[in-house]
Amino acid sequence: MLTPAIRAVGFDLDDTLCVYLPVAIRARHQVFQEILQPLIGLDVDAFDQHYRQAFKTMYSEIQSERWYPHYLRSGSATRTETFRRMLGLLGLPSDGLAEQVSERYAQLREQHLHLHEDALPVLTALKTRYPLLVVTNGPAYEQRRELQVLGIEPLFDGVAIEGEVGIGKPNVEIFRYAESLIGVPPEQILFVGNSWEHDVQGALNAGWQAVWLNREGVEPPHAEPSVPMISSLHELLEGI
Repeated sequence: MLTPAIRAVGFDLDDTLCVYLPVAIRARHQVFQEILQPLIGLDVDAFDQHYRQAFKTMYSEIQSERWYPHYLRSGSATRTETFRRMLGLLGLPSDGLAEQVSERYAQLREQHLHLHEDALPVLTALKTRYPLLVVTNGPAYEQRRELQVLGIEPLFDGVAIEGEVGIGKPNVEIFRYAESLIGVPPEQILFVGNSWEHDVQGALNAGWQAVWLNREGVEPPHAEPSVPMISSLHELLEGI
């Protein structure tokens, strides 16, 4: 049992409430097949290796002065730059093509985006008992758009998005911002997320309680007896 008593519940968004990473991979592979395979005869796995290499370099720069202000507003600029770098590794001209690939990828990702099957019934049940928060990393446009496309934005009493707040998890400040939206003391807020570092450690450092959503059953990176682990959001309804 979680103590002290819970008066509000917060959630991460991507891969906690909605299926994100598998959808992103599916969209990426589809855009490779649609646009790039007709230009160069590589299989999807080969394209993906080049993409991951480009993504790694872009990720290392995402919070730089050059890119972070763009990223906070929208993921378009950094997404397009990632594909531009990928095309460069493949020896393909990037002018126009990077924008085409990036736009189509974003369309496909949104098209395939969906909630985990346990998300809506659990949110709906908890909404009758607690104020609900969502605290999510990512660009303002994309994250707000996800909430709208998924149809769950009205369920939340407070929304804290990295792109809108100007800082993301695990930084304590985004949790403080979320607290201010509902006026509940930190020790009485429970946060649920799939990332140990961003969600669990971020919430604990802010003085919140935390539950780790571990759908894949992986070993926790650290021993933290005070943090319950669940494999489905349905388990929340039994424990709070």
